[in-house]
Amino acid sequence: MTEPTPIVHTSLGTISGTKKGEVCSFKGIPYAQSLTPTTRFSPALPIGQWQGVFDASSYGPICPQKGLLRKKMGDNSLCLNIWTPITQKKLLPVLFFIHGGSFKQGAGSETFYEGSHLAKEGEMVVVSINYRLNIWGFCDFSSLDPSYTCNNGLTDVLLALTWVKTHIHHFGGDASRVTIMGQSAGGTMVCTLFTIAAAKPLFAQAIILSGGPTQLQSKEECLETSQAFLEYAEIDSKQTMESLSTQKLVGLQHTFAKKYSFGAATYRLTRDHNLVEAYPIPLALTGAGKGKPLLIGTTGEEMGFMNIKPLANLFKLNNLIEVGIALEPEHLRKELLDTYTAKYGEKQVRSLLYPDLLFRIASIWFAQACSAYSPTWMYRFDFETKALKMQGMHAVHASDLPYVFGNLENHLIQPMFLLDRDMNPIYAVAQEIQRDLTRFVHTGNLPWVQIQNDQITAKCYDEHSSIGPMVDPAINELYHKTEYYRRSMLGLGTFKEECND
Repeated sequence: MTEPTPIVHTSLGTISGTKKGEVCSFKGIPYAQSLTPTTRFSPALPIGQWQGVFDASSYGPICPQKGLLRKKMGDNSLCLNIWTPITQKKLLPVLFFIHGGSFKQGAGSETFYEGSHLAKEGEMVVVSINYRLNIWGFCDFSSLDPSYTCNNGLTDVLLALTWVKTHIHHFGGDASRVTIMGQSAGGTMVCTLFTIAAAKPLFAQAIILSGGPTQLQSKEECLETSQAFLEYAEIDSKQTMESLSTQKLVGLQHTFAKKYSFGAATYRLTRDHNLVEAYPIPLALTGAGKGKPLLIGTTGEEMGFMNIKPLANLFKLNNLIEVGIALEPEHLRKELLDTYTAKYGEKQVRSLLYPDLLFRIASIWFAQACSAYSPTWMYRFDFETKALKMQGMHAVHASDLPYVFGNLENHLIQPMFLLDRDMNPIYAVAQEIQRDLTRFVHTGNLPWVQIQNDQITAKCYDEHSSIGPMVDPAINELYHKTEYYRRSMLGLGTFKEECND
């Protein structure tokens, strides 16, 4: 028997979706006007009204990018997806998810972000979005035309949040109870949204999964990268830029990122002194985000794939430790390496030191800064499947996502569980994470101790979860001696910027 088609009437027009079990879904809803060769590097404009019924039964195009398993790209890719329970009797809290992908790839339509499980079991409305990526979202080509701007990916997210604030009640969502959640690059986006004035009225609280608050770049760095791309692509005018097809630019940005010195970190959010006045940690220290509950954490071994040489080479990760500690004096570089070697062994130094710099230590500093003004909790995801452990990746970056969304049966995720004959521990960890996430989304509260001054306590998810230190206190104390710490607190930039600020 065919499920009845759900219909929603909004001020923009009528939308039809699909119903499966106890959840209705509405996919590919545009929140911005289609982009053109003239507007694709400028702030997007909000979508206008449409005639007839918009068919939201399937995902929309994805933003331009290169990669495996990529779906159809299109100029009308600035769209969002909504999952909402059919049993609701009152407006429900909203979980607004921002995907990761190094600011260069990914989409809200990736199947492991499918939100029906969370919507049903957590009694919430789940939203995922697309936003512009790579050169479209995070370069600054204003040298070609002043209408070209940087941080277009960020303004896309703000536009999507504005759409949700205006229209989500039609889908059973409470616009006053929006939790923004982002992973990896999406987590860095949430660190930024948490601290900028433009986002303040658009959400109530935040969840950051493996998002680095120090991973922004200066305006000068963005201009340098953008100019390097223009020279690489032999683009010297607005006319030349607009004459190039989307497909041609996709290929150019991909090969440029592979050759550029920072590889996977080529494209980043920019401190533009306008929308983003400063870096997240210094802003948080002044009370930005005051009163908004925050949950922030990482996986246990974010860059476990550095232990696999082909992957390390693919993403140009082999020199990351050297880059990460390049600003430190020689004696402190030696002390860091010796400390990690003594605690974890020589084989794991590379996969633990840099991720601590980028994710865990930086997340602790952000949490401490926020905790003076907002209820703040931390978590660490330590659970590792037998396959990940055998490969030496352990609780690697993004390995927590299937547990967060509850999509453990997804065919793309199944290889992670090939060697686990007993799936019960896996389902138990997923249920525990989802219970805590649901509680936070509904109440803004969690049942373990908040971050308080130097008390950095976290919930550590594992087969037998526990409450304990987010990181070894001695290691945390060592980082307080670093130039990285000083620059992070003062907002001077961290890795690529020169030391003469």
